[in-house]
Amino acid sequence: MTSARLRAGVGYLFRAWRLELRQLLRSRLYVFLSVFLPLIFASLAFYMFRGSGRDVAPINLALSAGLMGMWSSTLLGSGNAINRLRLTQVLEPLVASPRSTFLITLPFAIATSSLGVYGLGATLLWSALLFDMPLDVQHPLLFVAAVLATVFALGMLGLLMASAFILYPTAQSLANFFEYPVWMLSGVLVPVSTLPDPVQAVSRALAPTWGVYALEGAATGTVGAAARAVGMCVALSVVYVVITLPLQRRFEWLARSSGSLSLQ
Repeated sequence: MTSARLRAGVGYLFRAWRLELRQLLRSRLYVFLSVFLPLIFASLAFYMFRGSGRDVAPINLALSAGLMGMWSSTLLGSGNAINRLRLTQVLEPLVASPRSTFLITLPFAIATSSLGVYGLGATLLWSALLFDMPLDVQHPLLFVAAVLATVFALGMLGLLMASAFILYPTAQSLANFFEYPVWMLSGVLVPVSTLPDPVQAVSRALAPTWGVYALEGAATGTVGAAARAVGMCVALSVVYVVITLPLQRRFEWLARSSGSLSLQ
């Protein structure tokens, strides 16, 4: 019975993830955020650093640009998924169903961050073709593990922030505020080591920071540091899940009590 329920749960998550991914691919906004926006970021970064004289690995620039687009699509998509359920008037029946709200929203968060993988691959290919960047990943298997860990981390962080959308339909405007700070704190825009010490402590509490370390380490060949970063990325993602579960239950209870679950 347990194995049957497990297979049913995995099947549900896969089907929901695939359905949400198809819906996102039909949206021009998400395609732009996940595919074309990272190319713009990469082009700007290469032109800025080409004449600056700073010693920055080209592949690190491309990875940073891809991660910027990945976080933008995750943050926007996770919140909009819940708002879309509300607009189509299916949020109430889903929340009222026996299935956990976390399992309902989990495929949305993973799908939005998975879409960013397209952008990451397109950015690396774009940088190789246009800027002659060597498309040389030192440890491909570790790089794939780092990509999967980063996708999971971004999805869980986006889901944690999107939990407020269950209670506050207008929270999307507040979520947009967190786009640039996460870029800065996770080391995508500037190295974490250049930030003040108290800010670096906050950066280390963000799973995307370790995702950046893992991707860059796997690409450049620092195996030990990359493996540790993958482990930290997964561990912090689990912490986000532990925080999100009671937070969603609390927001769901408040929304039911105030009758605001279906408000637009």
